[in-house]
Amino acid sequence: MSAPSPFMQEAIRLAASVRGRTSPNPWVGAVLVRDGQVISRGATAPYGGPHAEAAALAGVDARGATLYCTLEPCVPFEGKRTPPCSDAIIHAGVARVVVALLDPHVGGPGVQRLRDAGIEVTVGDGAEAVTDLLRPYLKWRQLGLPYVIAKFAVSLDGAVGAPSAGITWLTGQAAIERAHRDRDWVDAILVGSGTVLADDPALTARPGGQPAERQPVRVVLDARGRTSPDSRVFAPGAPVIVATAHGSPTEWREALVQRGATLLELDRSAGRLELRQLLRTLGQRNIQSLVVEGGPTVHASFFEADLVDEVHAYVTPRLLGSAGIPLVPAGTKLPVIHIDPVEIAPLPPDVLIRGYTGSWQPPLPILAPEH
Repeated sequence: MSAPSPFMQEAIRLAASVRGRTSPNPWVGAVLVRDGQVISRGATAPYGGPHAEAAALAGVDARGATLYCTLEPCVPFEGKRTPPCSDAIIHAGVARVVVALLDPHVGGPGVQRLRDAGIEVTVGDGAEAVTDLLRPYLKWRQLGLPYVIAKFAVSLDGAVGAPSAGITWLTGQAAIERAHRDRDWVDAILVGSGTVLADDPALTARPGGQPAERQPVRVVLDARGRTSPDSRVFAPGAPVIVATAHGSPTEWREALVQRGATLLELDRSAGRLELRQLLRTLGQRNIQSLVVEGGPTVHASFFEADLVDEVHAYVTPRLLGSAGIPLVPAGTKLPVIHIDPVEIAPLPPDVLIRGYTGSWQPPLPILAPEH
């Protein structure tokens, strides 16, 4: 597909600026243009607030103008909390609308509604770029499951740390900052109880070293009740979900509830918590994106179950030798996984290797026939 037009590129930039802050709505950008000049811009507000199209149309004369929007304008439906954008566009007198992608939640009626009102509609400008940007939303809409990102730091010889040698943190400041910027947009972060016991992480987003205004949900896997209620993960500031097994200690559960945690009881499969059941439950809670941060056993479980959609591997220029803890635990039977396409981002002294696993692929861009 061809590159987005300049005005659609601006709409995509606006959508990216609010990525992850609009759930369960998609992050959308809109640009209003007249005579080749941008006269207004808009991006989707947090849930319950104006959508991108309504924001771009607010307070301006849109008669005869062209509106570029990254996703199909919405239509009326039961339970809707905001006025439909298709109606706002019609009432504003917009002459032409350029849409990158049809919304699987709408699926064409938004475009048809505009065309029935005499508005010229073009679909497909920037479809590939918007599909890539909206991967978490598209997967959640299609399957009801969060989009899963496996994030880990690894040495050149495949180790994630060497505690016996005093090495528990591998990457430099640039990589840490990038990881916190990703935490800042995802809906949830997941670790196992072993990581909580070893590192006592806060699991908060701190881009620029400061706590983000919006914090992701913190998810801990703990089948046996090992996580201390005094762990930093239970500090105020963000919701906490602890996924455990049937039969974990009652007193421990009660202590976590008193700390404000939500407990989920999961079935076991091959001695492990049923991860697909967990993802279904998180999806029902409108969690569209999930970063799995470890440790090795948790990562292996997600890879073995073919539940990872994207990999963020921070490779650090160290060899940890015999003291290193391997990224893939002994006895793990991982399938061959090809990461494609691959983005390589230098974060001196480290390198980020990012790409998709192919576990799930977004549907081909949903287009609409022209009138």
